[in-house]
Amino acid sequence: MRTRVAGRPVRRLLLVMAAALALAAGTALGSYAVWLRVGTGAAPDAGEAARTDRLASALARPPAAGNAAEAARPVRRGDLVAVVRIPALGPTWVYPVYEGTDDAELSRGLAHYPGTAAPGAVGNFAVAGHRSSLSGFEPFADLPELVHPGDEITATARGGVYTYVVTATRNVSPRDVAVLAADQGRGADPAQRLITLTTCTPRFGHSGRYVVFGRLEAPPR
Repeated sequence: MRTRVAGRPVRRLLLVMAAALALAAGTALGSYAVWLRVGTGAAPDAGEAARTDRLASALARPPAAGNAAEAARPVRRGDLVAVVRIPALGPTWVYPVYEGTDDAELSRGLAHYPGTAAPGAVGNFAVAGHRSSLSGFEPFADLPELVHPGDEITATARGGVYTYVVTATRNVSPRDVAVLAADQGRGADPAQRLITLTTCTPRFGHSGRYVVFGRLEAPPR
């Protein structure tokens, strides 16, 4: 009998500890969910936007005398290839686009799929971006909700500023790489100058891909 009575405080203490751990875990998960939904966002802060604007200005300038060789150098992984603006995502939404789709590129801007067309060129200029991430860097967070057919996408590159117009959107499987083809995998004219944006869907998952298709509507300026 004494053993049974002595064991009750121990069991009670264990139950209290288990409840405290469960409460702490629930609080942590709740805080994480709030951080994902509230503590992150698509719009760059003022400093990021200013830096990206400087990159766009540098891209738009013609190569300096004596830099012809540098201008003709093939694009390498990690190189800046364009600066993209999508007014529908907000007046300050502007991000650099880097060559390659590894974490190194996706963690600091948008990512250009190697082997697809250059910005403004004939073919399909295909770009990827995060919609959610643990770091909070998610330039395409609001892409499905705010970007629709008829909206503009501008890309500043070495050849000028190219203005595309969104023509369609689609949800596809992560295995559907045909959207990166010259005809966007949907029979578009491969002789046109096209743009394709891809991101994960749903917002906090990666079971699908959300795709925005566009076509160049205005000559470079």
